[in-house]
Amino acid sequence: MAMSTTFLSGPAEQLRARVVGIAHGRRGRGAVGGAGIAWSGDLFVTSAHVVTGSHATIVTPAGRAVPGEVVRRDAERDIAVVRAPGANLPAVVTGDPYGLRSGSLVFAVGHPFGVRDAVTVGVLQAVSPLPRGYGLNGKGSLVWIQADVRFAPGNSGGPLADAQGRVIGVAAMVVSGVALAVPAPDVERVLAGLT
Repeated sequence: MAMSTTFLSGPAEQLRARVVGIAHGRRGRGAVGGAGIAWSGDLFVTSAHVVTGSHATIVTPAGRAVPGEVVRRDAERDIAVVRAPGANLPAVVTGDPYGLRSGSLVFAVGHPFGVRDAVTVGVLQAVSPLPRGYGLNGKGSLVWIQADVRFAPGNSGGPLADAQGRVIGVAAMVVSGVALAVPAPDVERVLAGLT
């Protein structure tokens, strides 16, 4: 059966409406340093290395700058949560990365090199700890979603989604050419008690 060449355009478009830029500081005068995800209500998830202080500005898909406060940071999982009342974006739908098989199609939305809402596609390689020797300052024993999606500066903190557009993880880093994302269930644990 032939696959449409645009079958991801619908899920990608829906996800783009829930992906924001993260600018440094209260007024967002700095450059967008990464992506963020409208997770629930006024809570946005991003990578901890994207937000350096206690404040960040959410830049909505429409380009509106909304001040936010970093309300939780988990350095081990590289996750930060920003509360930005007034952003008024629909929340993402999450999926189960553990239910996917190796070879499943995945895609990421982010702002690589400042290009807003860019989409990159690849396949899931594994959802597991990394093999020994990858370093990561002790984080290699944590479970990571591993994919051959191309992450670049500006993808950090953005969503990694399954082919239906359900967010299965948060883009974190690239190690030896493999894109790593924090699994959505781990993100939910970081968010516990905030919603």
